Amino acid sequence: VQYDPFQTKGDPNSDKFAVPNMVLPSNLTVDRLDDRQSLLSELDQLPRAVESSGTFEALDRFNQRAFSFVTGEKARQAFDISSEDDKTREMYGRHSWGQSTLLARRLVEAGASFVTVHFGGWDHHWNLESGYDNYLPRVDAAVAGLFTDLDQRGMLDSTLVILCGEFSRTPRMNDGGNGGPPLSKGTPGRDHWGNSMFCLLGGGGVQGGQVIGSTDQKGERPLNRPVRPDNIHATIYKCMGLDPTLHILDHSGRPTPVIDDPTAIDELL
Repeated sequence: VQYDPFQTKGDPNSDKFAVPNMVLPSNLTVDRLDDRQSLLSELDQLPRAVESSGTFEALDRFNQRAFSFVTGEKARQAFDISSEDDKTREMYGRHSWGQSTLLARRLVEAGASFVTVHFGGWDHHWNLESGYDNYLPRVDAAVAGLFTDLDQRGMLDSTLVILCGEFSRTPRMNDGGNGGPPLSKGTPGRDHWGNSMFCLLGGGGVQGGQVIGSTDQKGERPLNRPVRPDNIHATIYKCMGLDPTLHILDHSGRPTPVIDDPTAIDELL
């Protein structure tokens, strides 16, 4: 659980955006919170022999980090997106995706080592054109704004930006029926496709301005220089200074590779 993400929730584009649990309730002072922490420590001395999975140990570390998080100023300042000037906020786009990406930059600037921004809702089995007309400009603004902002702040060389999904869409349009009569769901769309996809990498040690690999003329499958997700993972490891051939021990003590194919994409490094 200590590796679970901290989720901000809410919409950073809203004037009333606030991260839950970042401010103490009005009737709870830091001193009272400290008293409760002391009480919790005493209660935690109860026998733990029944717990052998490591959950208590993980919760101890997690609770301490949460305590420091709430009582410190640094986190609250990082989440205070209203302190950004309007020009910067407009550059990212005044919508949830753009402002979430700006918030990600603020968190990295404050010392967060890994931040995920979720751009969800691409399952356009129908009404593809109207969906893309809505979504693509948001992605363009958020990604361009992030690269521009990181570069202007001198953070681009130390921040790896990854834009990726988990699969692609069928090269051919369907009839909008999704298994029913044509157009019964809406205008034509595209279905799931796992034979080819994309990933954009930039900053953080990556040599940009390149397209690695290609698909055939219909986008159905890789044509040359095919790479796999584990090659992307190995490239990320290299950029972070980690060994992609790393092994960890499973519960039976056997070494297990973290990445099946630890070969990085050399052209990017």
